[in-house]
Amino acid sequence: MGAIQKIADHFGILKSDIIEEKIDVSSKRPHNLKTVEGQSIAMPLLGSIAAGVPLDMAPIQEWINVPREIAEKYPHGFLVRVNGDSMNKLVPPNVLALIDPTQEVRNGDVAAVAVNGYDATLKRFFKFQNGITLEPESFNPKHTTQYYDAKSQEHTPIHIKGKLVWYMPPIDIRF
Repeated sequence: MGAIQKIADHFGILKSDIIEEKIDVSSKRPHNLKTVEGQSIAMPLLGSIAAGVPLDMAPIQEWINVPREIAEKYPHGFLVRVNGDSMNKLVPPNVLALIDPTQEVRNGDVAAVAVNGYDATLKRFFKFQNGITLEPESFNPKHTTQYYDAKSQEHTPIHIKGKLVWYMPPIDIRF
């Protein structure tokens, strides 16, 4: 109980507030906190992108508000909803990923890549002399590295759609 009293003293609350789980944090907030006016800018949600097997990235007529600082930093960006878990070490499923088509994609960057000209996937991108590697970063061992050599790209063209620059959970995400 001595440790609980020290915690209560530190936060300026009663020991019973900790033990009985009835903490009212709104009454404990400092009075000199700055208020932040929320500002956002709508950005286009173009569809879904696979974090797994490539999916068709079909346009959707929807606009999603993102923080003004992000929208102004990436004015040419667009949002895509991430489907699948092949990138879940970095990007959780169902989040909205902001892709900037004007950012240079370098080896090791996470990029939206179109396979077959229209199927899009989100992967770590590596370009080699004789091909391209799309590498997952997943806790799920079923996802493997995809390699496209120069010859296979004649039939399965690879096009970079943009670089992943930011992501956010959608408003209706379920925790």
